[in-house]
Amino acid sequence: MNYALTVYPLSNSFKGRLEHALTAAPVYLSLADLRSKSPMDAVKRLRSLKGARLVLPIEDENSRAILPVLTAMAAVSNAAVTEIRYPNLEVERVSRWRLANAAFSLVRASAAARLNASSCDRELSGLLRAPRIAPASSGDGQVLYLNANLWFGVKAGGSIGHVAGVINALSEGGADVLYASAGGRTMIRPEVPLLALQPPSVFGMPYELNYYTFHKMVERQLDDLVAPKFIYQRMSIANYAGVTLSRQWGVPLVLEYNGSEAWIAKNWGRPLRHHDLAVKAEDACLRHAHVVVTISDVLRDELIEKGVEPQRIVSYPNCIDPTVFDPARFSADDSRGLRKTLGIAPDETVATFVGTFGQWHGVDVLARAIREMCDTDAAWLRRSKVRFLLIGDGIKMPIVKEILGDACAPFVILTGLVPQADAPAYLAASDVLLSPHVANADGSRFFGSPTKLFEYMAMAKPVVASDLDQIGEVLRDSLRAGALPDADPKGTETSLAALFPPGDVAALIESIKFVVDRPRWSGVLARNARAEALSRYTWTHHVGAILERLKSVAR
Repeated sequence: MNYALTVYPLSNSFKGRLEHALTAAPVYLSLADLRSKSPMDAVKRLRSLKGARLVLPIEDENSRAILPVLTAMAAVSNAAVTEIRYPNLEVERVSRWRLANAAFSLVRASAAARLNASSCDRELSGLLRAPRIAPASSGDGQVLYLNANLWFGVKAGGSIGHVAGVINALSEGGADVLYASAGGRTMIRPEVPLLALQPPSVFGMPYELNYYTFHKMVERQLDDLVAPKFIYQRMSIANYAGVTLSRQWGVPLVLEYNGSEAWIAKNWGRPLRHHDLAVKAEDACLRHAHVVVTISDVLRDELIEKGVEPQRIVSYPNCIDPTVFDPARFSADDSRGLRKTLGIAPDETVATFVGTFGQWHGVDVLARAIREMCDTDAAWLRRSKVRFLLIGDGIKMPIVKEILGDACAPFVILTGLVPQADAPAYLAASDVLLSPHVANADGSRFFGSPTKLFEYMAMAKPVVASDLDQIGEVLRDSLRAGALPDADPKGTETSLAALFPPGDVAALIESIKFVVDRPRWSGVLARNARAEALSRYTWTHHVGAILERLKSVAR
């Protein structure tokens, strides 16, 4: 039996090459799944691999930094053989001595991480008492974009598009940007230099305490830089390096806030063991940031409740790069070729979902809608030649597969993970784009600003979406399930999409059938959506709003 221990889902292409090299698909174990278990259960799972071969796949160079983590986890297991598979599938056998050394290093790194967390706790207490500095006037100089997430091998998702979008828009606007990150670069302009932040060489347990070790390392690695014009930090768990460096250099700090990471861990994953300490770091970042950028009015209201003054907040939705998400980039032959590789005929109607199969993406709702159509209206699917293309992978994938079962196999294609840079080609080859997001399970307001929504709009395809908080606000001038028109659209029609109540399977089915059966309406919705995206939702608009607000705090 073969097992593969991964950090993030592998791309479909690399997974296929790996499985071919192994002559069979391994059982995949993800670090995220192991972290979601109790320590005892995680150890039991790793100790259940007796006699097996455990493979540690490294898909690209950016993923090499996580190898010590995988090796340390492998040391806990009792697999008969442990081997590394590099991007070219070259094999390196991991010796027992190396595994034993990794286990010893794991213990030592765990102790160091606890000390670093205690140190950060004391420092954060002081920062929460200290006043925010008055920054020096922002003149010429470099902009430091700090992404202090411990990302390794992340290839898809809205976060990739957001980081690249802001950096590229700053650069295109004339800013000299330095990008500091431990996760490499994806879709970022080649002229933007990368300062590769070194992560811990060995990770300790519990995993979340490594964030505090990394925070200390980030501070040291950036300490010798010349003071930049301003710092832009994407907020991440336990990292407040932007705060300490802003105070050290006397420069403005722009903080990107996409929601509380501690809340997300508690509600969408496994709660942090040191939840209060993570919240303390978030509070310090919010206290000392001169401008806080967020992506929805729900989050703006949350920030105000947390004590952030309205004049420090910029609320602007996620956006798109119109040169990347441009349907004109792809010819009809390009789209036919891609469809052919997927086994899709030229005359089929492709309804596509793209996402990381997260808790709030609603892909399980979409799966239930597809299953309902397969069970009760397969004749319509065949007559209309509809195929569903579900692109991505993540926590909800097992649930989606269980819901779809074998009955939906003729109508559904699951591609697995596709790199973010390839997403526009898949959207161009589609006919209908689906955004079935769902409300938060705890009853709080949906705070997201799905990047895929704006990417869908920009690709000039009819969109079917949940009428949910910001999604419904952006698409407020739209048709709605239960009141879909019988007549053809008029020349002055301004509707942008077909909306349905979040989680309503019947209304989702109604909306899908409408855009498939009414091509005149689909064409109008597609054109209007693209025009709206270009007029309001580009990263140039987003960054412009940030820079305008920054002027008011750094004069």
